[in-house]
Amino acid sequence: MTSEPTPSLPWDQLSRREREIPWPALHAFAHAVIADRELTHKLLELHDRAYEDTLDEDGIADLYVPAILALSAPSLDDERRREIGSLLIERLVRVGRDDTDLSMEVLSAAAGTMGPVILPAVLDAIAAEPDTRGAWVYLWGFTVLAAKTNDQDLRGRVVHACAEQLQRIDRGQADPADGGQAAWTLAALKRIEYANLIRRVSAKAEGSLWVGDYEDALKLLQERLDYPPPEELWEQPVEGWLTPRCEAVWKWEDEPDDYEDEDELEAEEEVEKDPDSLRADLMAAAFCASPVAFGLPQELRSNAHRIVKHLLYNSFVELELAPAEWDEAAMRELLLDIMPRKLLPTGKMLETLVPITEALLYWLHFEEFVRGADGLAQTIHGWTDQVVAAGNDPKNWGPNKQYMMETLEAGLDPTEPQTKRAFLEQQISESIETMWALAPQKQKKEGKHEPPIPIVEHRSKVARNAPCPCGSGRKYKKCCGRSEMTTPAE
Repeated sequence: MTSEPTPSLPWDQLSRREREIPWPALHAFAHAVIADRELTHKLLELHDRAYEDTLDEDGIADLYVPAILALSAPSLDDERRREIGSLLIERLVRVGRDDTDLSMEVLSAAAGTMGPVILPAVLDAIAAEPDTRGAWVYLWGFTVLAAKTNDQDLRGRVVHACAEQLQRIDRGQADPADGGQAAWTLAALKRIEYANLIRRVSAKAEGSLWVGDYEDALKLLQERLDYPPPEELWEQPVEGWLTPRCEAVWKWEDEPDDYEDEDELEAEEEVEKDPDSLRADLMAAAFCASPVAFGLPQELRSNAHRIVKHLLYNSFVELELAPAEWDEAAMRELLLDIMPRKLLPTGKMLETLVPITEALLYWLHFEEFVRGADGLAQTIHGWTDQVVAAGNDPKNWGPNKQYMMETLEAGLDPTEPQTKRAFLEQQISESIETMWALAPQKQKKEGKHEPPIPIVEHRSKVARNAPCPCGSGRKYKKCCGRSEMTTPAE
């Protein structure tokens, strides 16, 4: 039976559709939770209803409720935090079965805010998980909370669970992909006696994306880590983790909702948004919401969506290849030619291209989307220096990148219409000068002495994915461009 909402609280604010988080209402609820134990259950009932609605429609209250409980956490005693943490973990496991990663991130952030008292519920949930999908990564992430408790029995349970997981990998009974957090937690707890075990598991992960997890754990254990340990999601202020996830929901609400059937999407030639761009965006979003992406270092995660979308889009458009058709030759063309030609050498975009692509390939492999993608990931490992060199060489820059680099170097705003117009005029002027300079040489070579005939008509080549000039509304490659692509070269 559903409890009636407490009337004095702004319940309507939790279900409103405005694109703005109602922070005063969230804080009002958080303050009320401290005094009213029953309010927690009413809020979680609202969370569950909102989450079920989200599976069919867009919703946001299922993100607000965990944030409210996280805001209340600093003022709650251990018993209340243990109780609330257990309830949040139950829901984390439940939404994990639906693979709704945004909800998992918010629930894990809120549960982690409750502190080490949630660890018994975490270990029970890990033991009950049937496989390593869903909430597995998030649950193991909580184990590092053991470093913040003086409860030796609790620390001992966590150490045992982590060591047992690494021993299963060492015996070949589990995948090295599933032990990185266990190794990190043992390192955070300074359990030096497990260093050799971590080394053995690291050797089994050699050549894969996951080897870095074990190497970093060993460095942390030996106090040789050359960067500060990454901040956990629950260590951030609630505003820091809730805001971007609400914005992600609002962004998805703006996307068209008729893209579930990719075959139908491919056949829809008059779709308002470029279907290749939409398809790349959706695949990039799915990757970024996956446990594989969740486990990446922050500097990789911050670039992941943009790079993956760009990579996939160029594969669809430039190579006409889906990921299932990728091989080493396709990877070379994408990573060593197309992407360096377009990516700006700023914000470490070039440096992160290869490791993010490796993570994408491992995700495609583990989700069984692409056979042999893990082998491709190992093939491209170590290509970063070539990518950076190609991306920094002006001879490899495409027109758009050349424009961006020149305007940024000049301290201009590349989005200003005047800047774009000046650049285009310069390009046209340089092209005309080059044409007139080459004309006498061409005439001399051909034995002609007449002045060059002025060009009165010029038909530029139509981009393959541009609207067809005939006005059909179709892409050029699917309309008049078909004959051009099937006619043998003269």
